[in-house]
Amino acid sequence: MLVIDKSWSLILNIIIERYLAGTTTCILWHDDFEWQLQGEAKNYSSFVSIQMETLSGSFERNVVDVEAKEQQLRQNDLNYDDLMLKLTISIEMSHCESFLVFGEHIPLFVAAFSRASMYSIWRSLHNRFVFAHVEMELGESCCREYFFEDQPNILFVVRNSSHGTIFELKTNKYVGPRAEKPGQLLLLDRFDASEEQFQLNTFLFPDKLRDLQGREVIIAGFDYRPYTVINKGISSNARDVGVAAESDQAEVYIDGTETQVVLNFCAQFNCTVQIDTSDAYDWGTIYPNMSGDGAMGMIIQHKADICIGAMYSWSDDYTYLDLSMYLVRSGITCLVPAPYRLASWYLPLQPFQGTLWAAVVVCLSIETMGLVVAHWSEQKLYKMVGSEDASWWSSWAFGLVTTFKLFISQSGNSNVRSVTVRVLLFACFLNDIIITSIYGGGLASILTIPSFGEAADTMQRMRSHRLQWAANSEAWVSAIRGTDDPLVQDLLSNFHIYSDEQLLHLAQTGRMGFTVERLPFGHFAIGDYLTGEAIDKMVIMQEDLYYQYTVAFVPRLWPLLGRFNDLVYRWHSSGFDKYWEYRVVADNLNVQLQQQVESTMPGVGQGQDDINIEPVTLGMSNFAGILVVWVLGITVALMAFVAELLTAKFKLAKSSTQ
Repeated sequence: MLVIDKSWSLILNIIIERYLAGTTTCILWHDDFEWQLQGEAKNYSSFVSIQMETLSGSFERNVVDVEAKEQQLRQNDLNYDDLMLKLTISIEMSHCESFLVFGEHIPLFVAAFSRASMYSIWRSLHNRFVFAHVEMELGESCCREYFFEDQPNILFVVRNSSHGTIFELKTNKYVGPRAEKPGQLLLLDRFDASEEQFQLNTFLFPDKLRDLQGREVIIAGFDYRPYTVINKGISSNARDVGVAAESDQAEVYIDGTETQVVLNFCAQFNCTVQIDTSDAYDWGTIYPNMSGDGAMGMIIQHKADICIGAMYSWSDDYTYLDLSMYLVRSGITCLVPAPYRLASWYLPLQPFQGTLWAAVVVCLSIETMGLVVAHWSEQKLYKMVGSEDASWWSSWAFGLVTTFKLFISQSGNSNVRSVTVRVLLFACFLNDIIITSIYGGGLASILTIPSFGEAADTMQRMRSHRLQWAANSEAWVSAIRGTDDPLVQDLLSNFHIYSDEQLLHLAQTGRMGFTVERLPFGHFAIGDYLTGEAIDKMVIMQEDLYYQYTVAFVPRLWPLLGRFNDLVYRWHSSGFDKYWEYRVVADNLNVQLQQQVESTMPGVGQGQDDINIEPVTLGMSNFAGILVVWVLGITVALMAFVAELLTAKFKLAKSSTQ
């Protein structure tokens, strides 16, 4: 008589019904483990069956275009096998969140899943893993992967023998310092298949995140104030694991507007904050082959748990990592060269605007026409009584010369005989004296008030001025590299990347723009290469080049991300973001530099419209425009004199030949 072993079916169906309902479950079937879905689990339709023995042939029956995914993996130079490809498709398309794996397939699954969870664009924060095996069939090596230290929802179902009825239900420790081996297995309960009951009726997926019992949360960060602040040589609140433990640089004091979020998170959930600066020399980049450098490279290499410090929500990096709810609204703007004093060569034209000069020209033209007509009429009148002949040429000469003399307050030497011309001259004189008085007053006022040109303090002005601007990393502009906005594309063509030493030298010239970050409550993240002396030559832009929301990057499947996001929501709603910005800036930044930058904003201090408007002592530069007029007048007079000499010489030569 054939005895059917129902032990595996009993325990696994109970686990599926109680703990995996509501999610899609991937089952990696194993021929040595005889069981079948029963009861409610049998009617549970959201599962994906993966037959390990016939895995390669299963792709032919897939409704998903596996070829497209394979091509994508090959293009990114990513290694994969059939199991990894199957898990990737299952996670991405079926949204598998729970996994049931048997026996010797467990280490194969762990190795494949760790990569498949990153190859898939879809991700979950609620994964649960059930590993079933017979005691002594798997060695301890299966549980030494970092996977068993980093995932809290792991359940081992261990049968005491191949035909035994006692099952031990174990889970990984997860909590506590890493030195205490959080991957070790702890007994939760026992299940007796013969009696179909649990010994303790313990919840098999306990909440391990409520109290982390000192588990380390390692920040991949570098000193970038006010987001992250790393001080050495003072009282410490964290350890730099990137430095040898015996070094006096190992104990550090960390602070910052974003660091405080992590510190408060660990204060609430009882974890230990550490920082690793070994490779965090820059924001870093994640490459398609799952490698990386800088701070974000430490995340994908599992050297750190969280990466902060003005990390924008870069879509390329989100493909391989997870990101948190936004931390800070950060605007990218520039300190641009302050407007230069306008050259004074056109100082004589400054008292009047262009429209007023046009009105003056029209007025003088009317005066000239009136004098010409009046003078011609006068000549015609006196011709009747025996006067000299009237001519339009002499009338035009009289009108032009007299108008010009009156305009510059000079007296004329013409013999005027008619009352009409005399009255007209008097009216013109009154009109011109009013114009010259207004002009003189305006000229006197602008002589001691310097005038400035237009600063490149908007995006349009940056483009029109073709201003070169720079930063120390591509991260400053990576968020706008793919834009199709012609204005932004033109600005990016003038963007350059230099080292901090080069930027320090360039900043002293005051001829380039330099990126800074505008924080939401009025402060600025200013690079060390921008000194007070350099800022004296600059003004802050009136608008942001663009803005983004900073986030924290974490590894895929980071189980603490949900709790971290909840804390960030409460952080913003309580107003702590504003409080910590002011406090961190006051404690760790050069407040004088902050005020110096803020004072260059229009309406606050020395903006473009009100920079250095105090009266100044007059110098020769103030009279450059007048000298230009004088030189021009001398040149015209000299040319007229030479023309008169040549004309006289020509007439004398002509008369001598006659």
